[in-house]
Parts: sequence; structure tokens; C-alpha cells
Amino acid sequence: MIAQLTGRLAHKSPEFIILDVHGVGYRVQIPFSTYYDLPEIGADISLNIHTQVKEDSISLYGFRSPAEKSFFQLL
Repeated sequence: MIAQLTGRLAHKSPEFIILDVHGVGYRVQIPFSTYYDLPEIGADISLNIHTQVKEDSISLYGFRSPAEKSFFQLL
């Protein structure tokens, strides 16, 4: 399971970001609170990741703080 990603911010939108980790672009869904806390494109960032595996998809959810991730997991 992916628990944390650190890399260069390649794209950002209110729904998701693309995080470039050594040439691999990870699409990570984010909440608005994380979006408003993001630096400019090209900056290095680290996100706490919740990995959700279903029979037809693997989704990554990113959070700037461990508290946000924990709250998401409680829901």
C-alpha cells in the first residue's frame, strides 16, 4: 500500500493533482483544504496517501496532514 509520496507537483486542479515521482506521474485525488495549501507547479511536495483498492480500480487520495488523512479514513 502507498502511504506517502514525495515529488514534484506537475499539475494541480481542485479535484486532483499529478505528482511526478522520479518520472512516474501519480494521479492523486485531493480535498479542497489540500488544494488551497499547495505550492506552485514545479515545487517539491510530500503528501500523506490513502490507497483504495477495488476490483476494478486503484485510487490514491492525498492529504497535507496526517490528521486530515485520519479523518478521511474514519468516514
